[in-house]
Amino acid sequence: MNETKPWIPPFALISALLAHGLSWLLLAFTPWPSVLGLSFPALAWIHLVALGWLTMTALAVMVHVIPGFLDTDWALEPVARWSLLPFGLGTLVLVSGFLGIGAWAFQAGAGLLIGGIVGFMTPAFITMARYQVPKGTKVPYRFAFSLVLSALLLAATLGGLMAWALAGAPWSHLLATLLPLHALLAGGGWLSLLILGVSARTIFPVTGRKRFLLPFHVAISSGFLGGLILLLLGLLPGLAHTAWRWLGLLLAGGAALLYLIDIAKVLWKAPNPNRPPQAFIGASLVYFVATMVLGAGVNAGLSAWQAPLAFVALVGWMGQSINGYSLHIGIRLMLTMVRGDEDETAPGEVVNPRWSWTSFVLFQSAILWGTGVLLAGRGEWLPLSGILGLLGWFWLMGSVGLAYRKARLLGPS
Repeated sequence: MNETKPWIPPFALISALLAHGLSWLLLAFTPWPSVLGLSFPALAWIHLVALGWLTMTALAVMVHVIPGFLDTDWALEPVARWSLLPFGLGTLVLVSGFLGIGAWAFQAGAGLLIGGIVGFMTPAFITMARYQVPKGTKVPYRFAFSLVLSALLLAATLGGLMAWALAGAPWSHLLATLLPLHALLAGGGWLSLLILGVSARTIFPVTGRKRFLLPFHVAISSGFLGGLILLLLGLLPGLAHTAWRWLGLLLAGGAALLYLIDIAKVLWKAPNPNRPPQAFIGASLVYFVATMVLGAGVNAGLSAWQAPLAFVALVGWMGQSINGYSLHIGIRLMLTMVRGDEDETAPGEVVNPRWSWTSFVLFQSAILWGTGVLLAGRGEWLPLSGILGLLGWFWLMGSVGLAYRKARLLGPS
């Protein structure tokens, strides 16, 4: 067997999977009030999902995606890989701060998180800056990576300012202004734009189709980016106006609909018989549109929709996208680690579909139940969503574990 360095840091993916499971555990065993506000337990859950699960997965995958999409080699690759360690520790400390270990954790956690992000971005930007673009063919990818990483850094900076304010810094009066900007940059400018961009290529191996140009992709990315810019303008002090936000929602919502059409056409009658990853991605499309609808409600003054908006965006739109691609990309990574870098075993050959389908049903049940009780103002029933999600996570981990066992039995390629 060929001993090769894994494409994606395994410790980062394992950490993200554990954070995913812990997020459902926290949801299940927290006594939630009927109407959820931005309490510390709620903020702990949000950051455990957004940072520990989603962003850790995204950064780990970008270790492979940046050089892969640009057809180049990393500059300072060990720095990029090991920067995920302080990022993970920062997430743990910050979440622990929201759970009550002490105000010091806000400062320490934010410092570790920002340090980890800067540690990742430094080699990433050096890699992109020194790369000689052949006749402009790779410029969109370089621009897209620069854009989403800049949004992540800006979101982290705003988050750090808020964390230090919670620890006693003299700018707590800015919390109400910084919070929506931070959420929009993190959820929209970082995670959503990254999923939109990367999926333009990763959707094809998941479906088994030959790569072709998605007809609406440029309009989707441009429209969503334009919508985000207008939404940000509508939230900035001195410029804030509902008209900007409605225009932004219109553009972003139109992009979401086009994305649903674009990706659904690829998923429809896909030749790859491994259906669970495709089902997860298909579900995420519906949640993406639902996120836009809930966002419109919040902009219209329905403050009770803020909690379901965050829930659907995080575990529905972004989370189910991650689940779908993890069942393909994650299994491919595992196969190359077990069977060698030249292995060409399809993930569907080692994954047990019954376990994957059970996980899919449990996760969708958790999301639909959680969204329903939040919309109904019955947050005290939210723990059932956590139990269903935790069961879904166990079945997902079982599917991965069985795939690993089967790959070991197959032996090296």
